[in-house]
Amino acid sequence: MAKVKTSLATLNRIEHVLAWGLHLLITVLLILVCWRASHWGVWVLSFAYGIVYVLGVVPNPPFKSHRLLWFALLSVLWASLIWDGPEPAYLVFPMFFLIVLITSPLRSALIVALLTAIAIATLAMHLGFSVGVVTGPILGAIIAWVLGISFQLLAQTLKELVDARATAIRASKSAGEQAERARIAGEIHDTVAQGLSSIQMLLHAAEKRIEDPQALAQVRLARETTANNLAETRNIIAALQPQPLVGADLQVALARLASTTPLGQRLSFEVDGVPRALPDDLEAEILRIAQTLVGNVLRHAEATSAKMTLTYQDDQVLLDVIDDGRGFDVADVLRTPSVGLPTAQRRAEKIGGSLIIESTPGHGTGISVRVPHTTTSQGTGS
Repeated sequence: MAKVKTSLATLNRIEHVLAWGLHLLITVLLILVCWRASHWGVWVLSFAYGIVYVLGVVPNPPFKSHRLLWFALLSVLWASLIWDGPEPAYLVFPMFFLIVLITSPLRSALIVALLTAIAIATLAMHLGFSVGVVTGPILGAIIAWVLGISFQLLAQTLKELVDARATAIRASKSAGEQAERARIAGEIHDTVAQGLSSIQMLLHAAEKRIEDPQALAQVRLARETTANNLAETRNIIAALQPQPLVGADLQVALARLASTTPLGQRLSFEVDGVPRALPDDLEAEILRIAQTLVGNVLRHAEATSAKMTLTYQDDQVLLDVIDDGRGFDVADVLRTPSVGLPTAQRRAEKIGGSLIIESTPGHGTGISVRVPHTTTSQGTGS
């Protein structure tokens, strides 16, 4: 999150520097106009131009909702100034940038062309017609328009990148939290819950062999207390399960996972075959594997699109995650200490499945998880 804040601060600094550069340019040009003025009316118009300009750039400007009206007033004052001499005509160059920043590219191009024509006519009136008088304003207009549009596109791209990074960080943090919650739930299930279940069974068996009424009552109380604690432990385990599975079956949870990534619609999800109910623990592990694989795509693949497919076959369930990213050398990655793929592989093996990786540098990655489960399998969550 600190990197996101840094990127936003950098973008704000760039915009701040460019804005102050434009303020400085207009100030210098107005001083030049006043210095070369032939009568006091130019000073009045220059002062009015400066006041209108300031009213459009101060925080919470009065022209905030009427930017074109603000620019129209500046244009009228500029047109009034240019009849005095050639110097006011140079104010048109910062005005090119202003109109590009406050309106659409097409509309700004038309207004820039009109202002350029007025500037050429004015300069020709004062200095005489020449190639420089014509080409100077035209070249200035083209350069200003192109730079202004380029800056807008750059700023928009940077903002989108910052937003995408922030979304990716939030998604990564959420995935990490869910993975940790799932790990704790698994540890509780495999230790505390199983231990309480075993104690309950032993007490139930002992209850049938005890004849002493007092001892029988104590054993029965212990068994009931154990049953209550086991029920509470299972509630805790359920609360720690991955959030996408709450109130949803596996295919709905995977669809929800796919739709909430920074890739958006570029990460598609499909279901192949006839969906069927799976044991709760099996669905949870498949979802955790999917979270890991999708997280790898977001963090490492640099992919422009990806596809996740859940396939139901008669004897197995398959989860495939394919991306068009940069790919990698499978052998090198498996030799390198990491968390993502080894964790997904361990989870697959834990439920009796396997994880197959196919990837080539520069040609994307495909990962398939195959979990045995026949249509006649019976399984319920414990």
